[in-house]
Amino acid sequence: MSDEDFDLPTDFPTNIDINNSKPKSPAMPFLKKVMNALNLISYIVVLSTYLIATYSNIGINNLSDEELLNKHPTLLTPNYKSTKFIWGVIFFSQGVFAVAQLWVIRCRDHILLVEGIGPMYILASFAQLIWYVSFAYGMLITSFVFLFGVFVCAVGLLARQYQTFRKAEMKIESKNAADMVVPGTLAQKKEEFVDDGYWLLRFPFGIYAGWISCMIPLMLSIVLSTLEVDVVVLVWVAVMSVALLTGLSMGLLLRKENGLPSYSMPSAIAYFFCGVRVELEAPNDIILAMYDEAYLNLLKNVSAIAAVMLLVTAVSRFGAVYLRDRCMKKEEQNDEYDATAGLDEVDYVQA
Repeated sequence: MSDEDFDLPTDFPTNIDINNSKPKSPAMPFLKKVMNALNLISYIVVLSTYLIATYSNIGINNLSDEELLNKHPTLLTPNYKSTKFIWGVIFFSQGVFAVAQLWVIRCRDHILLVEGIGPMYILASFAQLIWYVSFAYGMLITSFVFLFGVFVCAVGLLARQYQTFRKAEMKIESKNAADMVVPGTLAQKKEEFVDDGYWLLRFPFGIYAGWISCMIPLMLSIVLSTLEVDVVVLVWVAVMSVALLTGLSMGLLLRKENGLPSYSMPSAIAYFFCGVRVELEAPNDIILAMYDEAYLNLLKNVSAIAAVMLLVTAVSRFGAVYLRDRCMKKEEQNDEYDATAGLDEVDYVQA
């Protein structure tokens, strides 16, 4: 079986068969190019829609992003400047991904792209486009449904990437190929602290999924507020949303499964809480008319505490993981040294 039968990431040794798969049809390279092109087109369409909604004078349906948020204020609406900043980070990182996955060979053939992302980014972009437009035209329930679709696609993309790495790890273990390297897996060489697979193919979607997770309760609050639900219910929705998002982030930060903890998604959620806290410092007149000061103080305190908890946990967890890896590397170096020294002490016959 030839090496050309497989689409392996560049870090895999090409002389070892790990896929145990059937030869690909000649149409596969063409389909992969089509998917890569669709990823770039999807990014351009969504970015153009965002730029029109945010920076143009006409917006969508003659409403800009800021005007829409001011029209539907909630207890979970973050500060608009922070919102623009995080979307800028998301679109910049996704732009780098969209270009790299089409023209950079290492990225184009990466296992995270070929098997991990698949069509999920295209579906997420399509749902995000409808979310933008339906929200601008006042179809709030439709907007919420498609926003939830964006969430499902973004989280599904991350889940596919994780499963892809787990399968790669199990294949490596089953083949007993200790020298094989899969970017981002336990088999990765410990001296390689920076993995281009992470920054190009995982980070853009981790922070994207984190921010979309925060948009779900925000959009739900907008829908419930439009339906004139009782204020107490809206307060409980906001508080429970903060609790659920915090629990999700803690689970990602403290997980002990294979692979390092996830930092990008919890960081985006912590940033969202900071934006909510800043916005509630000077809420608009609609919020002041709807909610008592006690409710506003409650959300300010809850969001601030949640943000601090996540940031402290992320920093401490990162430090603990880094020190653990350094200690493990030191132990391995000592073991290798002891083994080499032991060989030097035996004679030729014993060796």
